[in-house]
Formats: sequence, structure tokens, C-alpha cells
Amino acid sequence: MKQLFVLTFIFWTLLMSGQDAAPNRFIVTDKVDTLLAKRSDCFLNTKTSFRYYHIQLYNGQSINRARSIKANFRSKFPGTYAIIEWESPEYKVWAGNYASKLVADQALLKIRKKFPNAFIVNPKK
Repeated sequence: MKQLFVLTFIFWTLLMSGQDAAPNRFIVTDKVDTLLAKRSDCFLNTKTSFRYYHIQLYNGQSINRARSIKANFRSKFPGTYAIIEWESPEYKVWAGNYASKLVADQALLKIRKKFPNAFIVNPKK
């Protein structure tokens, strides 16, 4: 029985390795190139933050206050992403890149202990 299994296995592997896959063929036209160029332009001109939830720590017109809050946040939560965004006419301090609202809610519970006015945003840009 064991010999039959070994012979079957060897025969099967030889049979499978003997098959050559047909090469992939792609037809590239000017239309495909144009669409790919438009797609890459779209990604370059769009901020990547629209896919993520952030926690907003500050919203105001003082860049110095925004920098202070960002530095304070980074000292209390080292390793957590933080950025100052300008949306006319105000500066906003956003923390974290959270792929789901559930994860952002969990982080917000910890952050609100130090920043009680923090809330979740999902910028659509």
C-alpha cells in the first residue's frame, strides 16, 4: 500500500511539472495608458487621509497653539502619528490613522483622559 502511494505521488508530480502554462499576454493601448495616467494623478493629488479616521485635538487659528498641542500629545503618546492640517481659515491637529471607527473609538477613550475635548473625524478629501 505504501509503495502504491509513493508511486502515485511520483507519477502525479511528474505529470504536474510537465505542463507548461501559457504565457500571459497583455494588450496595451493608448486608452489604457491614458487611464493609468489619470489614476496615478488622482492618487497623487488626493491626500491619503480620506481612508482613515483621525482624532482631532485642536481646531483654531493659532499655529503656535497647534504646535504646542501636537508636541504635548507626542510627549504623552509617543509613537502615535500626529499632524497639523490647514483647512482655511483654521489649523487642526489630528492624531492617529485608524482604519475603522471601532479602533478609533478605542483610542479615543485613552486620549480623552489627557485631551477631554478630542473627537473622531473622517475627513473626505
